[in-house]
Amino acid sequence: MIYHILNGDALLSMFPKSIPGERISFRECLVDGPVSPKEGEELWQLREAFIKQNYPEGASIDYKTYSYQEILKIKAIPADSQIFCWFEEDLFCQVNLWFVFNYLKTHPAVVNLVLPYPDSPYHFSALSERELVESYEKKAKKLSQRERAVLGDLWIHFQNNDVFEALKIANLFIERFPFLKPAVESWRDMMPIGDFPGKPVQTLLKIREEMGETDFSSVFREFQKRLPIYGFGDTQVLRQWNEIKKGS
Repeated sequence: MIYHILNGDALLSMFPKSIPGERISFRECLVDGPVSPKEGEELWQLREAFIKQNYPEGASIDYKTYSYQEILKIKAIPADSQIFCWFEEDLFCQVNLWFVFNYLKTHPAVVNLVLPYPDSPYHFSALSERELVESYEKKAKKLSQRERAVLGDLWIHFQNNDVFEALKIANLFIERFPFLKPAVESWRDMMPIGDFPGKPVQTLLKIREEMGETDFSSVFREFQKRLPIYGFGDTQVLRQWNEIKKGS
């Protein structure tokens, strides 16, 4: 059997019917919010509470059915399968990918990584149907058990907030996975230190200073233009924008 783990419903909606296999949509934004559950708590419970508390639309979604049970399908993939992981190179996608590879560390299936074309590293949406088919047929990279373990270890480092260990891995595998270092560096730059609120918040503050109290859609477009490496959707940026306005 062939299984495709897709980076979300946007790719699922445009995924070519001519590509064979089952589809699993990874519906999470692990880059945003807590990822280290307390003793006796499961990750999905921690994430459900965070999403319901911080995103208005989260209250109307059954997280267990929508996200958690979909993710559990990954563990149920048969041993003799081929898995294709479709993830972009931005930090949002990379953190989700690291989680997936932590899940797949010891899975006996053949695992492949599919990335967008180099001229659109943060957007599968820029690819035509023909290019998506070509990505599957010609550009998927088969990963060794060691490579899968290394990518999976990045999730553990992310959970532990250990960006410097993650940077060591990114530097060691820079030839095989050149996209890792920019992603890990963007994670490092996201962290608040002293008076520095982290690069995304600092950028939003600068946008506010330059553009004033403009509509959020203009703010979001400008943020995406300046920091595409983060891959944040409008919901993540809006949450940060509202926090800035609340604190002023």
